[in-house]
Amino acid sequence: MEILEEKPIVLFILDTLEIGGAERSILEISSRFKRYKPIVVTLFKGSHLKEEYVQRGIKVISLDFEKETKQTFLKTELDKIVSSIKPLVIHATLIRSCLLSREISRSHEYVLINSLVNNTYGMQRYKTLSPIRALKLFYTQIKDAKSSSKVDFYFSNSETIKKTTSSALGLNPGKVKVIYRGRDPEIFDQVNIEKQPSNSGKNHIDLYICVGRLIKRKGQLDLVHAFAEHLIKFPDSKLILVGEGPLRKELITKITRLNLKDKVELLGQRSDVPELLSKSSYFIFPSYYEGLPGALVEAMYSKTPIIASNIPENLECINKETSLIFEPGNIKDLVSKMEMAKSIDWNGKLDLAYRKALTDFSIYKIVDEYELTYDQLLQR
Repeated sequence: MEILEEKPIVLFILDTLEIGGAERSILEISSRFKRYKPIVVTLFKGSHLKEEYVQRGIKVISLDFEKETKQTFLKTELDKIVSSIKPLVIHATLIRSCLLSREISRSHEYVLINSLVNNTYGMQRYKTLSPIRALKLFYTQIKDAKSSSKVDFYFSNSETIKKTTSSALGLNPGKVKVIYRGRDPEIFDQVNIEKQPSNSGKNHIDLYICVGRLIKRKGQLDLVHAFAEHLIKFPDSKLILVGEGPLRKELITKITRLNLKDKVELLGQRSDVPELLSKSSYFIFPSYYEGLPGALVEAMYSKTPIIASNIPENLECINKETSLIFEPGNIKDLVSKMEMAKSIDWNGKLDLAYRKALTDFSIYKIVDEYELTYDQLLQR
């Protein structure tokens, strides 16, 4: 009887399994591993995605601590888990998990990887913070830089993040590899086949969609403002905001104040984003800073016309040949691009964007890169 060799374990450390780009990406990537066995440990309460992880065969260890739990106590609990599981790779994502991963006891040999997924220390972020919050972030940056030598290797989800974070932390760029976030093209291809041609008759309504967590840096407040101005000239338009987050209350207040209740709808978190994109006339992405914008990649796969801010993270995915670009925070520029979108020929742009997504952002390519990089690091 043939004895199957046990797959080496990758232990992913995350703050929570609440819905976010990093949490969703790790699910999509690790559930497709062929040569490695993923196990996920979460530090704090928040388990929205846990059931989906388990359904896909990934073991989840939820510590369920409060966010205020002391670092020393968290370290003790993680040491126990690492000692029991003995992973060959520990892979941490998001700043608190990354900082904690560097304190874990090296009771056995493993490779420590941290993922860079946000433009955490970029000037654009510092500009949006109050002086006190900026000072706190700078303190975190110093802690991050001081302990970065304990990390064996970094994954970055964009060239922009690699450049800004390497500079901010003094990292050796040779220790940082860019591996983009991926999406499954087959899901979007099926939806594209079923897509109905848009109705351009008398009763046609232009449907604008924005997908992303409801937080200030995503720019939804700017979009609602711009959309109110757009409606003056183009009243047969509607905007849907897909996502959830702490900005919901402020968005509802603004929508009510601008008398847009019948024109702007907050859909909350949705599992049918490909279908929503296929029904939309335009995708708008007004973000101030990103990691690698997964929602933008989804719009590329869905062949939905894109209007996006010209931040470097977005421009790794799109350009003026594939999309309409505007300056983040510039309401007038956004309104102008929304009007321009109605009069240009999108066919060539959509094909270029789709081909770019296939080439750079296929989930199957990303999974292969993860496993190949693990192989290479373990052979050193």
